[in-house]
Order: sequence, then structure tokens, then C-alpha cells
Amino acid sequence: MRYAKGGLVINPERDIPLLRQVRNSRFVSHNQLFELMKFGGSDRSRDSFNWRVRRLLKSGHVSICGGVFCAGSAVYRITKEGLVLLEHHGQFTTVLHSNTEHLPHASQVFHALELNAIQLALAHKNQLASWQSEVEIASFNTISRSPYEKDYDAIVDVWVGDNRARFALEYERTLKSSKQYERVRAALQAERQIGCILYLTSGMEVLVHLVHELESVSKKLAFANAKDFTQTLLETRVFVRGNATGTRFRELLQ
Repeated sequence: MRYAKGGLVINPERDIPLLRQVRNSRFVSHNQLFELMKFGGSDRSRDSFNWRVRRLLKSGHVSICGGVFCAGSAVYRITKEGLVLLEHHGQFTTVLHSNTEHLPHASQVFHALELNAIQLALAHKNQLASWQSEVEIASFNTISRSPYEKDYDAIVDVWVGDNRARFALEYERTLKSSKQYERVRAALQAERQIGCILYLTSGMEVLVHLVHELESVSKKLAFANAKDFTQTLLETRVFVRGNATGTRFRELLQ
């Protein structure tokens, strides 16, 4: 796709997957984005990737999220121009598109970065089979005749030996209100499509409170600290209903 003077030529095999990843992540750091592009097979050269990002920044298809520290590198988000370009190439979502009034808010940055880190941790250990982001899940839920009961942060397929296992992932960085947890309990109890739901938290205080809030849900729920999970992944000891000592997540999926 060629733009007017001063524009650029878009490479559908390199630029579009990059823009799609930025959109689906909501926020992603420069280093995370390069790793995600490598795992997706879209770009393996750091120099080529850096050049590509500079072009898309200059053309206004992605932007840098200012005021974000401790991310290790610049943090990007999609722009309206980037969404228009994705839609031109057939990449449309119902929840984040070129007519969306408000783009992802900066308050979501660290939530998004942690989810990216979890995805990359699984990919680095060759345990990740597929990853559906919250943007993709929420979009599916708005148009499907059999939606999931909740817009999960991710739906993840992992390799357990030679078999694939699926679970829904939720990352709880801060606590919700009692009313919100009422709705969460109702949604989880009504879920029929996902057999296992993993809740990762930003710390033990959040984890303990969350276990208490969701203990009445009779579904297969597992709870763990996010930092522990990124280090030990499927071998992480998770807390489950009715088991005070916990069990390894791999065993729960088998």
C-alpha cells in the first residue's frame, strides 16, 4: 500500500503482523515486541525490526506511551491511523477499531506488559501452542452465538507432553469491588467452554483476597503469584479449591 509523498510502502508480511500485535497487546514494550515478532516468524533481525518500528512511529501508525518507566524500553500503543491500516488489510476487531472513541488508557500499561511477559515466558520454554488476547476474545464474544462468559485476559493453549491443554488466564493486578466480584463469580460459574481458569496476581495479598472472593465457585480455578508463574510456568504450585497444599499446574491440566 503506497502513501503520498513522504509516506511509506507497507509490507503485509512484516508491518501488518507487527501492528496487529501492538493492537492485541494494547501496550507492548520495544523489547517485548521484538521477541513476539521473532516467535511469530515475522522478523528475526534486530536491525530490520528497529528500522520497521521507526518507520511506523514516524508515519503515525503507532505511538510511544509517555511517562512509562521501569519497562526497560519504549512502550507502544496503536493509533487510529494504525487501526485504519489494519482494517484495510482485513484485520478488524469489534472492540478496538478505527471508530473507537477512546484508545487503550495508560492505566492499563503495566497490566498489559505483565501479560506480554507471561506469554513470552511460555514461548521461550516452547510450551506455548497459541495465545488469544483479551482484544480478540472480547471481539469474538460480541459476535459469537456461543460466547465465553467473560472477556478473559487471554485464552492459552500449552503443550503438556505431546498434548495440547487449554486454560483461561486472568491477571489480577489490583482488587475489585464486592459488586464486581459478584459478577465475576456468576460468570465463572456459568462458563461451559473453558475447563480450567488460572488467576495470577501481582502479590500474595491480592492472591489471598482473591481466593476468598472466589472460593464458592465450583469450577476448576487455580491461583498463583504472577512472578512465580513466569519463572516456573507449568511446574508452578497453584492453590486450588479444597487443597490447602496446592498442586502443580501441569497436573491440573492433565
